[in-house]
Amino acid sequence: DLYCKEEGGGYAALAGRDATRSLAKMSLKPEDVGRCDVEDLMASELAELHQKAIQDWEKRFQDLYAVVGTFDPRGIAATAYVPAALALDLVAQAAGLPPPLRAPGTPELICRKPRIYRICGFLSPQECKLLRRMATGPKAMVFHEAKIRDGLRVEDQRWTQVEKDLLVGVETRLGWLMGTPPHKDEVELVGTLTPASVTAAERCHLGLHVDTNGGRAWRFATAICYLSSVQQGGRTCFPLARTVEEEDDGPPKDEELELLEASQRLLDVDIDHTDRVLVNEQRPERRADAEALVAAGSACRGVSIPAEEGSVALFWTRRCDGSIDPHSWHGGEAVAGGGSKWTLQKFKEVPLEARASPGALGAFVERTRRNIMK
Repeated sequence: DLYCKEEGGGYAALAGRDATRSLAKMSLKPEDVGRCDVEDLMASELAELHQKAIQDWEKRFQDLYAVVGTFDPRGIAATAYVPAALALDLVAQAAGLPPPLRAPGTPELICRKPRIYRICGFLSPQECKLLRRMATGPKAMVFHEAKIRDGLRVEDQRWTQVEKDLLVGVETRLGWLMGTPPHKDEVELVGTLTPASVTAAERCHLGLHVDTNGGRAWRFATAICYLSSVQQGGRTCFPLARTVEEEDDGPPKDEELELLEASQRLLDVDIDHTDRVLVNEQRPERRADAEALVAAGSACRGVSIPAEEGSVALFWTRRCDGSIDPHSWHGGEAVAGGGSKWTLQKFKEVPLEARASPGALGAFVERTRRNIMK
């Protein structure tokens, strides 16, 4: 018996223990056995090999064995290697929620420039309901009198175990999709409530931006989880994007190329939000470019992602060489008809070690963009 210690089984060290890290590293060293943390492995130069090892083992087990139970880390001796916020399937099931660390779903490629994917059913109705409640807690902040926003930090003491496990599960599953686990160099999940607008003059009533705005220069990709469905408005609009079908039909039109040039001119002078020009009156020589972007959004040009409860939109702000993609300008469509839009956003940022040089940055972003296609 390979798992019997008394008979000298080669895999005895794994019996009744979490084998995630051991299988990822193909290691039976004592310091790797009984651990489920792989964040450091996924941030290393061998990340692709570790990811492939985990996927290969998972497929092998699924092909050869029937599922007979769920591993519960509460049944083993506590060690420093078991995270306190580890998602527990049994706890989730008792609360009527699906397992937090289930498969994230199959991404649908919507657009190549910028790279946009969409997954329906990423979150269950019960999870959306719970996250809506968590997203507007006592620490929520109001933006532009049109948004209520709150950071949902996993370590926050106000969460119950079920709520904490749900946040860990969302963070982990988004990390799987976007090629890097959550890390200390990025901000927590952000919950946002956008009420209906009765005064919006423009379709994208809060302007257009790229996600490096607000002093977060190292963001490379974003996930928007829609926690509610919106009947009128509430879409996420990318006026410079073209669907995969449109790209396959032929090259962009002249007016599309002119708009792309305008968006690049704004980025060239470090403008990452149209409000900086149109409201704050910075770089007045670029006012026509900012107005052109807002007009394109109001004219419903480009690609729009609907707000559908449980779905998630994933898009990359940076291209494979690490530069900011001028196609990634976007904005939220005003909510109409008396409804509200609830979202949970994750702004993925480049880890500190990948910021060392343009080459390291480009290699990191390219790897994350390839990861979702596996």
